[in-house]
Amino acid sequence: MKHVKFLSLTILLTFFLFACSENNNNKTSSSGDKETAPPPTTTSSAGNANWSCVIDGQPASGDLIGLENILGHQTNAAYIDDVDEGKELLFYLSDTKKAYTQGLHLLRFSVPAKAGTSSFGPEENGWGIEVDIIVNKDHTARYNSDSFTINVNTLSATRVSGTFSGKFSLNGNINDTDKKAIEVTDGKFDIPMKQ
Repeated sequence: MKHVKFLSLTILLTFFLFACSENNNNKTSSSGDKETAPPPTTTSSAGNANWSCVIDGQPASGDLIGLENILGHQTNAAYIDDVDEGKELLFYLSDTKKAYTQGLHLLRFSVPAKAGTSSFGPEENGWGIEVDIIVNKDHTARYNSDSFTINVNTLSATRVSGTFSGKFSLNGNINDTDKKAIEVTDGKFDIPMKQ
C-alpha cells in the first residue's frame, strides 16, 4: 500500500512539473520561433540559471533547473564536493526544455572550487569537462576534454558564474559517423549553488 501511495505521489508531482515547465518554456517570437535565452549576467536572482556556448559551431544555451540525476545533482545548478584533490566545483549544464528530460547537449564540469582562471589538459589531476551530444534517439556521442580553460568570476554560497572554452576528443559509445574532435567556445554560465 505504501508503494501505491508513493507511486501516485510521484506521478502527480511529475504531471505538476510538466505543466509548470510547459507554461514557462513555450514563449515564441512573432515569427513563431522559440526565443533564444539571453546571455548570462551576474545579476540573476538566486534561483535562476543561465548559460550559453558554441559547441562545434552550433549555439547551445539553457536556463531550466532540471530534476536530480542518479547522483542527486540537478542540471544547471552547482555543487561543492570533497574529492581526493580537494574541493571540487561540480555542475552539469543542459539545454533541456522540460525539467524531466535531458537536452540535446549535456556538459559535465569537474573543476577546482576556487575563483580565478584554471587551465588543464586531458583529465589532469582528475579535473575535466565532458560533453555529451545526443546524435539520435539511440546514440549519444561523448567527448572528453583534451584541453580547457575555465574562469570562475564569482563563487559564493548562492551563485557561481564564469566563462569556459576547450577542445574535446570522442570517447565512450563511438559511432563511425561521430566527429572525432569538437571545440567549445564562448562559454558563459551564471547558475545557483545547491547545498
